[in-house]
Amino acid sequence: MSVDYVALARRRPDVFAIADGLAAMGEPIHIRGGENEPPTRLFDAAGRLLVSIEEPVEVTVAGEIARLLGAGFAARVGAPVWWVDVRAVADIPEAARVARRFSDALVHWVGGTVYPEGESDAPARSWRADGAPGDDASHPGVIGGPA
Repeated sequence: MSVDYVALARRRPDVFAIADGLAAMGEPIHIRGGENEPPTRLFDAAGRLLVSIEEPVEVTVAGEIARLLGAGFAARVGAPVWWVDVRAVADIPEAARVARRFSDALVHWVGGTVYPEGESDAPARSWRADGAPGDDASHPGVIGGPA
């Protein structure tokens, strides 16, 4: 059975950029897919699949978050958010750690939280999350700027 995380991002995340950043910061992963070939997949040095990351999906109805993750969690999150499924393969222990690290890095840079038991809804850390003209903050229905 896989280990699943859901990153609920306040801003539309660039999944490939976050994965690329993990690799640049020394995480021993190789990236395949992503950008124009979803899903983004993370592999170890031996070429074994560790993590599969689905494309972000905007959820605009808080009731959907409650239905899927529970009312208590939904009350803390609110909508709209960008939902990102992050799945670690079950038979490689390191995979769950990489999936969690990716999920936490994603919400660290764009704001949000991770289910289950995620980082608190901290302000976004990315310079792109300040609502400057031309980025996703100008897109209707997307939360702009830090909380």
